[in-house]
Amino acid sequence: MAETAQRRTSTRATAGFVVGTWGGSAAAAGAGLALCAVTGSPWPAAALPVLGGALAVVPLSGAATAVAAAPLAAATTAVALSSVGRGDLGAAAGLAAALVVGALVALAVLMTRRRAASELEAALQLADAVSVVDEATGCYNANGLDLLARHVLGAARRSSGAMHASLVQLGDLEPVRDLGGPEAVAEVVGGVADALRASTRGADVVGRWADDLFVVLGPGTGTTPAELERRLRVRLLGSPEAPLVRWACSLTVGSGLLEPWDSGGLAELVGRAEQDLALRRALRAPSAVEPVRSRPSRRSQDHPGPLG
Repeated sequence: MAETAQRRTSTRATAGFVVGTWGGSAAAAGAGLALCAVTGSPWPAAALPVLGGALAVVPLSGAATAVAAAPLAAATTAVALSSVGRGDLGAAAGLAAALVVGALVALAVLMTRRRAASELEAALQLADAVSVVDEATGCYNANGLDLLARHVLGAARRSSGAMHASLVQLGDLEPVRDLGGPEAVAEVVGGVADALRASTRGADVVGRWADDLFVVLGPGTGTTPAELERRLRVRLLGSPEAPLVRWACSLTVGSGLLEPWDSGGLAELVGRAEQDLALRRALRAPSAVEPVRSRPSRRSQDHPGPLG
């Protein structure tokens, strides 16, 4: 609902901006025509195409810019045709030249805007490609996980040890987005990221693999999925303001393991964890995904003892 209202407000603001720009253009065209009529000279209309070209700097789409500049071009064309009817070919040619100049100015500005937008997009893509941190959660992103996994796996194999990966998947985020908007989703995702960092070992690496999927990498066999989920639920359901109390999301954990004699890297490890995650999600009891706030009597059974 909040996201829908925000979109409506943005759409109304954009529509109002376009209409206001078009209205200003029409007012300028009317003023130019009035000056031409009062002075009996067509030359006040020569400024209108230049104003039309200047509209290209307004942050509108190409179609919106053309619509906004239409009254200025129409007024200039009308004055030019009137000059031709009076036999004033010099004035008509001058107005035509002004139209051409205005079109060239608009084209140059639009090309500059498009080039700047392309350069910005390329810079953002490059930043995403080289970034190793997920800005929304502060965890490592897929790039960071790939780089760190190579070091962790190399160290594990040099010591003839194993390497584990735990996948933590959030479910039912779409209803949260519908009810609370992107801010609610960010609250849940950020809460899970904080809970993961507080529930894992110092040697483990926490990263965000996808929008609703986190990865925990580390040497050894790691924490069992049931124990990791228990720790997360304790932190995410431990207070009335905790994310999974405020928003009814499900939480599923799966794990994968690369033994010292196994080949492959991060992709193989995550693939094994995905298989385990899918199996646990398919076999999950309905009571496991119900929010504690709807069944408060189950809290002591969901969290039978202290953190391990």
